[in-house]
Amino acid sequence: MLEKRKNNSNGSAGVHLWIIFGVLLLSLTSPFTHAEPPEPSDEWSCLSYAYTESDTHYFLLESNKSAFGNNLTIKHNCEYIEVFVNGNFSAFTELGELKIPINEGLNDIKIISENYSKNISGVLIFPDRLSWEFEFYDWKNSDNDYSFDELILRSKATAQQNWASILSIVMVFTLTTMVYWNLINSYIDRNFCEEVKN
Repeated sequence: MLEKRKNNSNGSAGVHLWIIFGVLLLSLTSPFTHAEPPEPSDEWSCLSYAYTESDTHYFLLESNKSAFGNNLTIKHNCEYIEVFVNGNFSAFTELGELKIPINEGLNDIKIISENYSKNISGVLIFPDRLSWEFEFYDWKNSDNDYSFDELILRSKATAQQNWASILSIVMVFTLTTMVYWNLINSYIDRNFCEEVKN
């Protein structure tokens, strides 16, 4: 009996030791610590973004993206910004918003301030939707080989697609039936003979 009591006391002493060790570790890592926000730096004090717009749609400009619109709008909270488009100086402003015209095609935009620089490279600018609309009206009012109804109306285009698919199905069915019919006839002619009785 004495041996059993010694073993039990040694085992419970080990458990107590582990509990004390766990409490000490928990006290070192207090769950009530919180991270303080970082100190504002010069890098974070100035931000800007650029976008184009077409009708009621806005296109935020990032590198290697596409956008519609002929005007570039830049909003910022810097003291001033300088804008370079394709390496050429385009604008300078101390106001919070700047709007400048931009050429269609591939463009590289660089926005620079005192402690701030942002590069937007490889932006593909398409023309504004409204200019496409005016080109369409010019085409509509001019003399063309195709009428407006034949070229634009969705119902006629859908009807033409339906007729084309039906005719292609009929042609494919006819051709495959003729090919199989000829193959079957030639096989029967070579391998079977007819016996005629009078």
